[in-house]
Amino acid sequence: MLQYLSEKSGLSLQLKTAKDIPTYQQQVMEGQCDIAYMSPNSYIAANKAGGYLAFAKEKGGKSVAIIVARKDGPIKQLSQLSGQTMAFPSNTAFMATILPLKQLEEEKVAVKIQYVVSIDSVYRSVAKGLFAAGGGEARTFGALDPAIRDQLTLLWQSDDLPPFPFFAHPRVPAAALGKLQKAMIAMGQDEQGQALLKVVNIKALDKADDAEYNAVRKLNLPLEVK
Repeated sequence: MLQYLSEKSGLSLQLKTAKDIPTYQQQVMEGQCDIAYMSPNSYIAANKAGGYLAFAKEKGGKSVAIIVARKDGPIKQLSQLSGQTMAFPSNTAFMATILPLKQLEEEKVAVKIQYVVSIDSVYRSVAKGLFAAGGGEARTFGALDPAIRDQLTLLWQSDDLPPFPFFAHPRVPAAALGKLQKAMIAMGQDEQGQALLKVVNIKALDKADDAEYNAVRKLNLPLEVK
């Protein structure tokens, strides 16, 4: 996808990787990345810390946190999770950890927490019966291998929140950002672009505005679970 966008925008784009989500988040908070793609909550923090601004998002997209359990297992409602061990990707995952734990706290359901590195690992470990339930996110759940997804059921899902945004550091020239934004939005009208978006379970991209994320600001949630 980077090669495609580089060719279409005329910009030289390079991928910066990190060993895990917390490290990536720290890199963004320190302003090491020119362009980032993270959860709405992480975007709010990056905007406050370094002036990052959202410029693109999934067209018609939304962010929905979920809690899953085995379809044929004994857990049918959140109250039954009291005292059980749940799988989560990391202590900084907004949709898959922070929001599900907030809901459990509101319902006074105390659980034991086990971090398993990725959302995919959450789904697979719950499907194998290694944990009573796990935290996830609707978009990744929808893109999951049907053989795994069909073994799971939703115990809870959050209200709709804005989709994960692509956002840029203020040092990125406006002209360059405009070219990248234009190329990203055009992917939805291009056969090759559509194929690349399909890989990440996105149909099309659209412009994003900072004000769209005020609903997340109002939640005033932490960046990580202590």
